[in-house]
Amino acid sequence: MNTQGISSEIGHIYEFGPYRLDPGERTLLRGTEVITLPPKALDTLVLMVRNSGRLMEKDELISTLWPDSFVEDGSLSNNIFVLRKALGEDLRYIETVPKRGYRFVGTVRCLPQGEPRLREEEEPELSVASATLAKPALFSLRRAIWAIGSLIVLLAALIWCYESFWSNRGAIHSIAVLPFENATGDPNADYLSDGIAETLIDSLSQLPRLKVMSRDSAFQYRRKESDAHSLGTALGVQAVCKGRVSRQGDMLTISAELIDAHDNSHLWGQQYSRKSSDIFSLQAEIAKEMTSALRVRLTGEEEKRLHKAYTANPEAYESYLKGRYWWNKQTEEGFRKGIGYFEQAIAEDPGYALAHVGLANCYISMAALGLVSAKEGYPKGREWAEKAMRLDDTLAAAHVSLASVKTDYDWDWAGAENEARQAIELNPNDPDGRVVYADLLYTTGRLDESIHETKRALELDPLSINNNMALAFDFFLARRYDEAIAQGTRTLELDPKYITAFYVRGVSFIKKSKYKEAMAEFESAIAFSPNDPVALTGLGYGYAVTGKRADAEKVLARLTELSQHEFVSPVWMAKIYSGLGDKDKAFDALERAYQDRSIVSVAYLKTNPMLDPLRSDPRFTELLRHTNLIH
Repeated sequence: MNTQGISSEIGHIYEFGPYRLDPGERTLLRGTEVITLPPKALDTLVLMVRNSGRLMEKDELISTLWPDSFVEDGSLSNNIFVLRKALGEDLRYIETVPKRGYRFVGTVRCLPQGEPRLREEEEPELSVASATLAKPALFSLRRAIWAIGSLIVLLAALIWCYESFWSNRGAIHSIAVLPFENATGDPNADYLSDGIAETLIDSLSQLPRLKVMSRDSAFQYRRKESDAHSLGTALGVQAVCKGRVSRQGDMLTISAELIDAHDNSHLWGQQYSRKSSDIFSLQAEIAKEMTSALRVRLTGEEEKRLHKAYTANPEAYESYLKGRYWWNKQTEEGFRKGIGYFEQAIAEDPGYALAHVGLANCYISMAALGLVSAKEGYPKGREWAEKAMRLDDTLAAAHVSLASVKTDYDWDWAGAENEARQAIELNPNDPDGRVVYADLLYTTGRLDESIHETKRALELDPLSINNNMALAFDFFLARRYDEAIAQGTRTLELDPKYITAFYVRGVSFIKKSKYKEAMAEFESAIAFSPNDPVALTGLGYGYAVTGKRADAEKVLARLTELSQHEFVSPVWMAKIYSGLGDKDKAFDALERAYQDRSIVSVAYLKTNPMLDPLRSDPRFTELLRHTNLIH
């Protein structure tokens, strides 16, 4: 059957609900209102209405609607979405049969078409006078018919060109998945809508030929009114995915749509209603239909990665989503609650590798932020990361966690590089793997490589404040001070109160001998956060190098007082002592950092310009040897 025959065959009119479908006239009416549909969507509706009540397989629909073209499931899904929109998203009419096709389930009444037009030989005779008078009118009528016919031909050509363009449109290679809207009305259910979007991001990021924007950058647009074109420009992607989630009792409803960021056109959309226990098959179906709409060609291995489920237990998955939700808050309360939910997920499914990674990340994050001692947090992080890898050594996130421990705590540079490289190979779209690799590279003095990896991470996560700040630090350590200042400025554009950005700008100005500008940066940081150890370190270092020893010592006393109540790395004090030229106290502070394996005890030793006055001392060489930075 050709597509022209689908919608132009004359003989019947169909009614369902308040709608009247006339294939011959190619019209759909709701009462007297004309419902405008794209040509292929109208053909799809006619085909389904004529086969009302019968399941129509996807292959049958596609081969009938596009008999001479190669198209994928996404084109059909788009038509169904358009029809549901036109019909008020009323699910009474079009039913989705998972993994098979669609069925028109509305009650259809088939009516004979109106009286046919008289045939030419049946036209009544005209008198000579009437015929003479009628000739001009007939001539005008023929001209009008010719004009209308020409217009129809032109429109048909335009429609063919559009559909030909759509059918041959290239694959989309970059996408941002925004946080799904929580449509339940209960803020306590945010973990579910966030978690489903994150799971989709994680699944799509497994595809090496598709750039997937990171969660942190995409989630910056939560509840912000922005069109797809603006988002695409800001995030550097070709398409944007939006969705909403609601749950009533045991029923879960998810709607998702894919929008072209170039022109805000609709690429694909679908609504799904399933039992909560079917969440895994539902997520796999969404990912499959979306990749089809993106026109991404998958290898067999990539398809396995895309549909991989890390647990078959819905309760464990829900506990895991709650753990991720709290971990993402990056607060002590969030980490503590995250640990509880991840432990619950493991109790519900002991083989759930992702939940083991969640536990590892909570302990590592608390150690990195000084919420627990390094000697408590990092060993626990390593323990859970290694358990995760025993369950699934293809899990990139587990390699990232282990690389963090080997970099920040074990000082096992070869082992850390091996884990970081494996993480990037397993999931090149994960910025976390590139960030931890960049940390290893700048610590060991490979600054150009570190800058390269941090820039790659920023391509995937352009709105990440931490990654923007990491690039500024990379430039500072590489003694590229102008670039460090400029990158610090870009970071402040994302967060005007970000203390570390003021700090890196300030120390960069000092290295350029612009002391007035440097002190202005440090004072801005102190104004925003008077007791922040980083702000105090910058101010104390500024006083030290500008000869204000008494003021620098007051800052040191303040840091010592703070260390009685919260984590204050001895390395920060060592920087101020270095600026004062007090080498003995600087090395005492560095030795304390070495002994307690403070997070920044090693990170900047080999490269930080602030420690340059100490480098000629044999004690510095010995410290580098103890931390495996030289042999």
